[in-house]
Amino acid sequence: MKKTYIAMLGLMMSLSTIGFSQSQRSCGSMDHLHQQIAEDPTVETRMQQIEHATSQWLSDPSHRTGAIITIPVVVHVVYNTAAQNISDAQVQSQIDVLNEDFRKLNADASLTPSIFSALGADCQIQFCLAQRDPNGNATTGIIRKSTTTTAFSTNDNMKRAANGGSDPWNTSQYLNIWSCNMSGGILGYAQFPGGAAATDGVVILFNAFGRTGNVAAPFNKGRTGTHEVGHWLNLRHIWGDATCGSDLVNDTPTHNTANYGCPTYPHLSTCTGTPTEMTMNYMDYTDDACMYMFTTGQSTRMTAAINTSRTGLLTSLGCTPPTPPTSCGTVTGLTASSVGSTTATVSWTAVSGATAYSLQYRAVGSATWTTVSTAGTSSALTGLTVSTAYEFQVTSSCSGTLGTVSTLANFTTTAAASCGTPASLASSSVTSSSATVSWGAVTGASSYLVQYRVSTATTWTNSVTVTAATTTITGLTASTAYQFRVTATCSGTVGTASATATFTTSAAPVSCNDAYESNNSRNASKTIALNTNISAKIGTSTDKDWFKFTTLTSAPKLRVVLDQLPADYDLTLYSSNGSTLLTSALSGTSTETINYNTSTIGRTYYIQVYGYASAFNANSCYRVRVSTSATNFRAADGSEENSGDVISAEKITALEGLNLFPNPANTTLTINYFTPSEENAFIEIYDMMGQLVNTINVNGNQGLNSRELDLTAMSNGVYFLKVTQNNNTLTKKFVVKH
Repeated sequence: MKKTYIAMLGLMMSLSTIGFSQSQRSCGSMDHLHQQIAEDPTVETRMQQIEHATSQWLSDPSHRTGAIITIPVVVHVVYNTAAQNISDAQVQSQIDVLNEDFRKLNADASLTPSIFSALGADCQIQFCLAQRDPNGNATTGIIRKSTTTTAFSTNDNMKRAANGGSDPWNTSQYLNIWSCNMSGGILGYAQFPGGAAATDGVVILFNAFGRTGNVAAPFNKGRTGTHEVGHWLNLRHIWGDATCGSDLVNDTPTHNTANYGCPTYPHLSTCTGTPTEMTMNYMDYTDDACMYMFTTGQSTRMTAAINTSRTGLLTSLGCTPPTPPTSCGTVTGLTASSVGSTTATVSWTAVSGATAYSLQYRAVGSATWTTVSTAGTSSALTGLTVSTAYEFQVTSSCSGTLGTVSTLANFTTTAAASCGTPASLASSSVTSSSATVSWGAVTGASSYLVQYRVSTATTWTNSVTVTAATTTITGLTASTAYQFRVTATCSGTVGTASATATFTTSAAPVSCNDAYESNNSRNASKTIALNTNISAKIGTSTDKDWFKFTTLTSAPKLRVVLDQLPADYDLTLYSSNGSTLLTSALSGTSTETINYNTSTIGRTYYIQVYGYASAFNANSCYRVRVSTSATNFRAADGSEENSGDVISAEKITALEGLNLFPNPANTTLTINYFTPSEENAFIEIYDMMGQLVNTINVNGNQGLNSRELDLTAMSNGVYFLKVTQNNNTLTKKFVVKH
């Protein structure tokens, strides 16, 4: 079943229409791989290099020595509830299952059908809970971490302490396995060889972990762990993640696709002839009770992975308990540096064999020591008293055996430091209710106290503390003069308040009446005069304003100007039959301008004013003016060409111009496309496995359509967005990267 790796990976990346329910096995390893490649394309290159090294290793029979390989395992139990904090016994049961399955010691191996029995392999790989940590200390191999995260996805956050997870141990020396709660019905996922070292390892759903304790059928026999560790050792799904795909192993039969539950034997493939599928293989998607074998080909491929891309496991001491030292030396070389008024850094010379140090310090004359434990040979002290003599001493620890306390060393904190006075106070972006104030940064300042008040007040009643040299003040009163001043703080030392600066808020927005409603469609357009300013408003998120006007043959050229915008509004010009001629869609409240110099005779036109991404302002009006001329209007660059986004609706016969931005996207994605009619459109989003993620019905406007999607609930990865209207479709790929 061998094919080239590049072709196989291309098939894996193609869309699939397989769907899964909560009662079926769902492995996230391929989804995780797609995310990694989207974020770092060099992963694919490294995996191709690994495949080349694997092929070379497999081609040399001398590599097959029959030696047993033992892999040290550290299990990170990341839990949000008591049920997720699985017991040591449940953790050990998963290690037991791995040892049975990879050494063909599992009792259900006897169920292997006769046509496959000769292929069943003792992989000669076994596992132990680590007895020695990366620092050489004794360990149980189990790390427990409480988290506020209720459920994790395949974005690797359970592997990062900063994101609520647990940081891995040295991934070249240990197999890191995380037990946690997973969202989306995923039982687990693994990182293939070639991925980033910082995220290497296996993740398993807490109630699919092992075979005792808090486990749930039909995934209660520890085979999720066996399946995912197989991926970690470079095994693919047996169906090659494509219809009749390749798993890069010679002795596994070709499968149509994944099998679920407990298929009736024999289950025949229709890919080439009718071979019997190996549904009992650990790399299929059957239930735990119905998978119970690796093949010889899979075994040698895993051994090759260890000997080519996971070689650090071969020399790891993780399964060897440390030898307790009989003594530990005395710390010397005590020094103090970076001594300030309230801080100091103390350091010392490392003691051979020491795994930790106990630092004690106190003010000279005090009877009480403050103790700090550290694995390093220095410590930064804070919260000290200014102008005070301190003494400190250090004791080393060698895997629990204490050395002799060092001699005392001393340092004296400095007098209180000064802090400068902020200058160059300024204000900007002043509105009726807010203002942005700024000042020159003060050297050494860690924070600033900003005080403000109405100019006629005698006391400073309002304040805010910030770390940057700017802040926005809100909740102000319209048409009011304010004063503000700023005081800097440098590591607890407060400077002198600045001089006072002032600003005056603008008047409150004036409400306006819209005399043209209702005019939400072309058929309801209101006729407006030429060469005259008119005011109207977009009062709701669904409001659109349509206007109609007729030019004269003596002045057939026209310019439409939309200005005094209270929100992000856009402008479109239509012909008499409703075809889109030109659109102006600048960002923010910039003035929108359309110059249309095409016509040589008088004609009837329509314009539409609408809010971008449903923008509106219920209180303030915009202004629009249609000007006509016998000669061409000039654009800002002096040209006489039509200006605006030239969108000729007469040429649009189907969906056109699907644009997605930004791409990659973080929290929101903006969709722009053009349609020939006002009929509804249908938006669908699919992930890389072809699973439908979201569907949205949208009201279609003739011409330009814009829609903004919220991506905060979507995992990192590659997706496909499809827009359908009247059996016409547009599809484009985008990437989510939080």
